[in-house]
Amino acid sequence: MNPFSYGTIVRGDAFFDRVKETDLLTSTLADGNNVVLFAPRRYGKTSLVFRVIDRLEEQGISCLYIDLMSAFSLERLAELMIDAAQKKQTKIESFAQNLTQWVKRIRPTLEFGVDGSPKLSIDFSESHISQNTLSQVFNIPEQLAKRQGHVVVVMDEFQEITRFGKEGVEGLLRSVIQQQQGVSYLFLGSKTHMMSQMFENKKRPFFNTGLHVQIGPLPEDETIEFLQKRFTKENISLGDDEAKYLIQCAAEIPYYIQLLASFVWQRTITKKKRITMEDIDNSVQDIIALKGDFYFEQFNRYAAGQKQLMRALAKSGEHIFSNEYVRKNKLNTPSSVQKNIMTLLEDGIADKTGSTYFISDPFFRRYLQGL
Repeated sequence: MNPFSYGTIVRGDAFFDRVKETDLLTSTLADGNNVVLFAPRRYGKTSLVFRVIDRLEEQGISCLYIDLMSAFSLERLAELMIDAAQKKQTKIESFAQNLTQWVKRIRPTLEFGVDGSPKLSIDFSESHISQNTLSQVFNIPEQLAKRQGHVVVVMDEFQEITRFGKEGVEGLLRSVIQQQQGVSYLFLGSKTHMMSQMFENKKRPFFNTGLHVQIGPLPEDETIEFLQKRFTKENISLGDDEAKYLIQCAAEIPYYIQLLASFVWQRTITKKKRITMEDIDNSVQDIIALKGDFYFEQFNRYAAGQKQLMRALAKSGEHIFSNEYVRKNKLNTPSSVQKNIMTLLEDGIADKTGSTYFISDPFFRRYLQGL
């Protein structure tokens, strides 16, 4: 069985390091404070958060996990909050009764599956959920805290709440949270530029909401040790230089390190040998070949100016708004670069660290370099 895990939440022995971050997040939330977690895509935020959830629940703190990526409507947003709360209840019937007291304009009903297990279904009595009802839903964690003690709410892909900008949901949620006494919040999202705007702009409701924690690449020494131990269990040798090269090819991003290591393992497992630089290069090409059709379609759905900017970012992402960068990379104008980079950021094609922009997927970056 392949010893490297990617594409799912990494748990157990496959999750390594992030000890300081785990301790900081756990202690801060357990003490009743809010946290905002910043990191580019594929840095293992969600896996880290589930490690923190496990730690908190070991302390008897109930954690509600809500992924706002699937909140396509206000009604669905309310359902996600209710569903997260219901999952933490051992007696669904009692929870349904309490729900009718906490949220006046919904009708919870119990249904039973073929195995006889109860399932809660929600019907809204309003044609369009009102702010008053939504406010009552947002306060469910506080109602739970009054009965069972401290509650932590984890809101993943939190930037998606901005899609309800016209309804004022961002401000409404903030006003409810400010009144809660027994609930802590952990906010995280994959679109770091949007998260930064939400929590660092003085004019936004969530400005100065909690402790800001930023995670970066994993420490190189610990990553090398992790890779070597995993390969050694399969009687495959990985030298320090080769391990560093693998990490470099994966742009130091945890998800892509595990992905590339997985392909290297597949290439070398039958030979039981020492991994070479050539093995790593060939594995990179295996990934690009496997994803080639996807990369082709991804690239070609964009306009010419955005394509040219992608190719430029694949070479360098520094000073991208300068006249020199525009001239050198045959772009249009700095203002067009500003417009196009926002599109690439929104779509997850590009990301940024500080003032430097980069193609999020290092293998897509290699693909672009080959065009």
